[in-house]
Amino acid sequence: MILKKILNLFPIFFLIFFLTSCSSKIIQTTQIKDLQTLPQDASFYIDSQQEKATAKVAAKDLQALQKDYLEKFYSVWKQKPNPKTAEIFWIKPSLLSSPGFGEHLQPNSKEYTKNILDTMQIERYPSLNKKAIITRTTNVRAVPTQKPMYNKVDGYPFDRWQNSLIFAGTPVLVTHISTSKRWVHIQSGFVYGWVEANDIGYITDSQIKALLNKTQYITPIQDIVSVVDSKGRYVLDARIGQIFPKAQISKPDARRIYFYAYMRNPDGSVKQEILSAPKDTFQRFPLPTQPRLIAQTINTMIGQRYGWGGLGENRDCSAFIRDIFTQYGIYLPRNSKAQVSYGNNSIDLKALSSKEKEAFIIANATPYMTLLWQQGHIMLYIGQYQGKALIAHSAWSVITGKKYENMLGGVVITTLHTGEERNGLFAHSDLLIDKINAMSDLSILAQNIIDKGKK
Repeated sequence: MILKKILNLFPIFFLIFFLTSCSSKIIQTTQIKDLQTLPQDASFYIDSQQEKATAKVAAKDLQALQKDYLEKFYSVWKQKPNPKTAEIFWIKPSLLSSPGFGEHLQPNSKEYTKNILDTMQIERYPSLNKKAIITRTTNVRAVPTQKPMYNKVDGYPFDRWQNSLIFAGTPVLVTHISTSKRWVHIQSGFVYGWVEANDIGYITDSQIKALLNKTQYITPIQDIVSVVDSKGRYVLDARIGQIFPKAQISKPDARRIYFYAYMRNPDGSVKQEILSAPKDTFQRFPLPTQPRLIAQTINTMIGQRYGWGGLGENRDCSAFIRDIFTQYGIYLPRNSKAQVSYGNNSIDLKALSSKEKEAFIIANATPYMTLLWQQGHIMLYIGQYQGKALIAHSAWSVITGKKYENMLGGVVITTLHTGEERNGLFAHSDLLIDKINAMSDLSILAQNIIDKGKK
């Protein structure tokens, strides 16, 4: 009798399977259980007992972290142009073989991308070797154009010619120039690529010496702080992830904080100016690595839109992580895989089952300090809630149920099971927990930096 019922139901199962398999169209949804049920407040998940057990960071330890960060930040001014052209101009092969799609959502011709390649005059690299500083927050591009390139017609927001956003005040080495002279090629401590020439200024050795002699730095504790000059005119937006040398003036406004920045002159040189912002929007750099402070940093970015490679001056997953830990004096690479490997303490999780991974993470990861990595994506573990590991991350979407694109769209707090509700018997996709490959505890990296400073 039971066998007969099963056989009678078989055509229905087959029909469901057939319809599911044949439906290839991706369905976007913003109705995501995690976002509907989890408080989007990173401080909500702080374990009070664990917070009490967190050791206070001594002033001399903060000095060690600042020293290490600044050495890495300014190290590019001691470098020479990287001679490995295949590494620097990694985009070249695809310009000749895979032109992709443009902003008009039609295929680019090989002639179009070949013309862009020609403007790079790679055969003449390096044509420059000049110390400079970014004077206006700008895009770092793989090619000397602001035009996008998508791998497929519906490839937005993944502009494959976008490398990174780079903040004003970042030291760089200018190594090359395009045929139009509109673009220069730069190397920095974390990214190579093309920037618009008007967004950099050349800095002299005497200016560098004066800058390196500055000992007090500050960092914004809010994202997008309006900064003005001495006459109250808008100059720039200060962002989480930026640092500025603190300035002293003779008649300060007690409500404001003052710092140095470098502005581009018409001839391409730079001049030092004193800028200011509301005092309560900045703190001394670096901040101590305390869960409540890191949670506050995360909260300043919760709900912000996703920006592949910093497009739209937004953040992708690795920029989100990098900018958080800049505030705490931990200098990280730009790439997600490099970030999880950077502290030389990465733990390989690939051999574990999903259940074992989550149990291991909850038992061993330090909340607000541990990075979780899967191929192409990096996340920050912030603790556990109702038995599940929680992460803060900047993500575009997660595919589940084969055809459902769960639109996260930016900086969110989720579990590692986000979108699980759309997985079914016949249509199942791996979840974030299934794809986690490694984890790295940045508290160990920070302690190693502190210990090194004591030697």
